[in-house]
Amino acid sequence: MKRLIINALAQWKNKENRKPLMLCGARQVGKTYSIKQFGNTHFDHLHYFDLEDQKNVLFEIFNGPLDPKQIIDRLSFVSGKSIQPTNDVLVLDEIQAIPRAMTALKYFNQNMNDLAVIVAGSNLGVASNNEPFPVGKVELMYMYPMNFEEFLLGIEQELVLKQLLNIKGRVDGIFHQRFFDLLKIYFVTGGMPEVILQYKNKSDAPLEAFNNVRNLQKQLILHYESDFSKYSGNTNSRHINRVFQSIPLQLCTTMSKQSKKFKFKDVISKGYRSYEDLADPIEWLVRSGLALKVNICEHPSIPIMARAKENSLKLFLFDIGLLGAMVNLNPRNIMLYDYGSYKGYFAENFILQELYSYGYNQIVTWSGRTSEIEFVLEIEGNIIPIEVKAGTNTKAKSLQAYMKKYDPIYALKFTGNQLGFDNKNKIYNYPLYMVSYWGRTNRINLNK
Repeated sequence: MKRLIINALAQWKNKENRKPLMLCGARQVGKTYSIKQFGNTHFDHLHYFDLEDQKNVLFEIFNGPLDPKQIIDRLSFVSGKSIQPTNDVLVLDEIQAIPRAMTALKYFNQNMNDLAVIVAGSNLGVASNNEPFPVGKVELMYMYPMNFEEFLLGIEQELVLKQLLNIKGRVDGIFHQRFFDLLKIYFVTGGMPEVILQYKNKSDAPLEAFNNVRNLQKQLILHYESDFSKYSGNTNSRHINRVFQSIPLQLCTTMSKQSKKFKFKDVISKGYRSYEDLADPIEWLVRSGLALKVNICEHPSIPIMARAKENSLKLFLFDIGLLGAMVNLNPRNIMLYDYGSYKGYFAENFILQELYSYGYNQIVTWSGRTSEIEFVLEIEGNIIPIEVKAGTNTKAKSLQAYMKKYDPIYALKFTGNQLGFDNKNKIYNYPLYMVSYWGRTNRINLNK
């Protein structure tokens, strides 16, 4: 699987004052695979250690003095391969299994910064330990499920992706349909690498492929839920699970305008009615990478997060394929694009996770008295509204209300329609599948 994060890893490698790198993200998004792929192609040697699997052997190495020279000498003894600081990369996976290994990163940065060090692990954002975090001594990088662009690469549709990223104007009908058909497949599979591989291996038999995909997705959901008790520490795992399970329903109620935000009442029990009651399980899901949180903002301005309401928010799932599995949405209905109001929140969830995958994670939603804009973000010092519509009937009353009130330099719409530009209202319309084009290039290049 080709992952775009390899480019970011290469940039990190070439930094003059490089710090140890901590790769964060939900389990099973491909962190270990990508690190190994990168290490084997960009360094003379990759030295990989799984601290959970080898805990009995490696624990004493980090339990003593945290001198980097002593540590790499002992690791070299364990592996039987000498670690050369100037040309090799040291990878410590599942680092949460030995908390003092995290502390050791401080000393690698201070005393051996010529050695490239990469660490990763399960639920690093929520793993609890008594060791201090090496603040300012590591670089954080976030990894998400495979986005639509990576999905096309994963199923060997390089030619389609090349065409998609080089669109200059209106798309011919046959290409428009092809792009949308592939997008609908992605709506089924989502971006988990193992799921995409499962689909690819059986893509000549779509019915069997989709059945296998759904079965695997349901297994992944069960694995995530089992993690709640393993990694939640002081946060009640049952509460985390109830919030996690409520995300699809909450999305549905916000899309149907029954509610403008996440409703805390009765998610867990009648005794839990406010943000304060659910703040910990919500934050746990966000920090573990399983949920994406978008706060509501009534008066967007720069900096975009300053006016966001902490206790007024929407929650989205981190992967659209798992979202479909959680609501038992039949892949056949997705391929027919016939699943009622679900299409709306699928499209919204899709656009958000794509934005995150391209580094746009400072996002709010705007809520006026009778209007709402799905996403608002800052781009090059400008506040840009983004409206998302699953279909082709895309009258934008809310967007018009927003633009009348705030007069942004332009607005974006991601819809089921063709590529186009409304010169009068300064609205650029992208078909949903072109979020990859926009996210990669962040450019306005339309024939007006």
